[in-house]
Amino acid sequence: IDVLKLVTEETVSMTTTEKHRMSFPETVDEILDVSEDEGTMDDMKDHDADFLSPKKSLEYERGLGTQHTPLPLPKEYDEDSLIPSSPATETSDNVSPVASPIHTGFLVSFMVDARGGSMRGSRHNGLRVIIPPRTCAAPTRITCRLVKPQKLTSPPPLVEGEGLASRIISLGPAGMQFLGPVIVEIPHFAALGRGDRELVVLRSENGSVWKEHRNRYGDEVLETILNGMDEELESQEELGKKRIRRIISTDFPLYFAVVSRVQQESDLIGPEGGSLTSKLVPMVQATFPETAVTKRVRLGLQAQPVPDELVAKLLGNQANFSPVVTVEPRRRKFHRPIGLRIPLPPSWRDSPRDSGEGDTTSLRLLCSVIGGTASAQWEDITGTTKLIYANDCASFTTNVSARFWLADCPRTAEAVSFANLLYRELSAVPYMAKFVVFAKMNELREGRLRCYCMTDDKMDKTLEQHENFAEVARSRDIEVMEGMPLHLECSGNLLPVRKATQQPRCFSFQAFRDNRLPVTVKVRDSSKEPTGFLSFLRKSTKYEDSQHVLCNLNITMPPCITVRIYMKVGSSMSAMERTELKMAVIAEQLGLSWAELARELQLSVDDINKIRVENPNSLLEQSSALLNLWATREGKRAKSECFTILIDRMDIINMLEGPPAQPERQGSRDFSRRCHGREHLSPGMTNGKLPLQIRSAPGPPFSSLANLFFQKAYFGAKRLQNTSFSI
Repeated sequence: IDVLKLVTEETVSMTTTEKHRMSFPETVDEILDVSEDEGTMDDMKDHDADFLSPKKSLEYERGLGTQHTPLPLPKEYDEDSLIPSSPATETSDNVSPVASPIHTGFLVSFMVDARGGSMRGSRHNGLRVIIPPRTCAAPTRITCRLVKPQKLTSPPPLVEGEGLASRIISLGPAGMQFLGPVIVEIPHFAALGRGDRELVVLRSENGSVWKEHRNRYGDEVLETILNGMDEELESQEELGKKRIRRIISTDFPLYFAVVSRVQQESDLIGPEGGSLTSKLVPMVQATFPETAVTKRVRLGLQAQPVPDELVAKLLGNQANFSPVVTVEPRRRKFHRPIGLRIPLPPSWRDSPRDSGEGDTTSLRLLCSVIGGTASAQWEDITGTTKLIYANDCASFTTNVSARFWLADCPRTAEAVSFANLLYRELSAVPYMAKFVVFAKMNELREGRLRCYCMTDDKMDKTLEQHENFAEVARSRDIEVMEGMPLHLECSGNLLPVRKATQQPRCFSFQAFRDNRLPVTVKVRDSSKEPTGFLSFLRKSTKYEDSQHVLCNLNITMPPCITVRIYMKVGSSMSAMERTELKMAVIAEQLGLSWAELARELQLSVDDINKIRVENPNSLLEQSSALLNLWATREGKRAKSECFTILIDRMDIINMLEGPPAQPERQGSRDFSRRCHGREHLSPGMTNGKLPLQIRSAPGPPFSSLANLFFQKAYFGAKRLQNTSFSI
């Protein structure tokens, strides 16, 4: 977890006598260029902190008759921040993507005292922390970060059918006790549209032990909790539409986790007994007789419906199943047998059989007593358990809590294997994800695609932004199952090319991970537009007539002419041509370093943000805009000797100046080997050598740019990118 940076600026708030005023959060005027990534540490430098932006507010102090306005705050979206996307059609799922919010500063923490305060997430729309007035006993700095579960030593223990709905939330100070309830709102990416799942919140005080966080406050007391604070709180229905989970707590644990699971009813059951009935499937009931437990314990009942279309897709008409019924916690032995009632499979109800001890040959009772996070292991216990039929239900007793399942399977020997196959699909957690496609042309007729299936909004924080890919398509939110195999088909004027080193055009979806599929394409007809149609499909089963299309996207390859130069810059090129060539190379290679260079060139935060807004799609465009702005501003002074403390990018220096003459014997061989090993990142290389070698020569203003990158701490990636440049 990255440590939050120190606050550099304190905001003094004047006192007031008539109302509680919020303390304005503190910001740092620094643009961070490497953001949270979607994937592994190999892809990008990992930044787990979620930076937060202050809530816009305006207060009026009647006692003094003056109006107090906080520091200028950023607009969440600029009017020019729409990213051009491939046109949508009636058969496509394209949406017009919106650029990431532009901010003049990132809130890393905020101070609250008895007056309270709040902060919103700038990188994650919907993240908010509200500290109402008179809940802090002393001035306190509140922090909020999102952490990848793989970064935790002991992530939340999730059983089959459960999955994290968002990243882990780390709040600080950990263990803080408040004088009243505080509110945390967290965006999630779980798909709840089918109505059979719910969200629960887990908490961990020490990072190793997790327990369910129970909310004791309803919506009816929210206004009381706010205690006069000027904050808008939406209803649970509105939060559900926006996929936001509200947590109310009187203290901060070390971590919060939002988990998606099948709906579960739970209650405290004591020696006096009791019963649990499923709200999702009311015919499912568990009855606990007296003394079944010797002390009050919390027991749960789950009933997961089995969609008929899923059974038909996987098994055809070979079997039929009831809902999966689970008594939690599993593997608990009761002192007296408990009673369970489960509805019969639809095929059994449609074809009535003798009740009681009648024809039960094909009706099998399956059980899995495996507890904890281990996978279910189904067993047929029909021969050892007596079933009683009444009102389209089967009732039986058991001494052990477990998962139970009724199967109507004429081929009784295959009931367990059918159950394993079906349950594997049932236990997959559904998520709402987006398909995003980046593209880049290598040659006139060949290009590269990078296809993503993403849960959270990391489209603008991918590795492709370093390699000058352009986003060409983005889909609406689409429901995707955890672990689902996805297949890509391409049509139109683009032909996918399978190279020996590339994987097949398929990948599996994993939530909050880098689900990337690289594809090489060729333009079929160079006289036509390089457009195509991408279809993302779910792997079909043998009982499906056609493949299931999840998403269709129209794409247009970005116009790009690649120029390779295999000669030294000499007298054959004019001074202006040398300047333009060097500028193009520098802009191509800067990558994320452009913002660091902008600060060293003393560009204002407004100028940097303007560059981001006007060029939201490409780091190459941002780098070029920076150099052009600097040239316009400096004019003839552009070749000034003032550049003595600038970023260190030796790769660009070597490219512009050529390798040193003396150390060539060993250094050039090492450099050649490094380049050869990175050909997959630099398709412009030929035989391990850079096709573009430019010797510096005296020239107009920008000739001094070759020396802009020597002297300060290293910033940015050390890898060389494609030395070809785009016009």
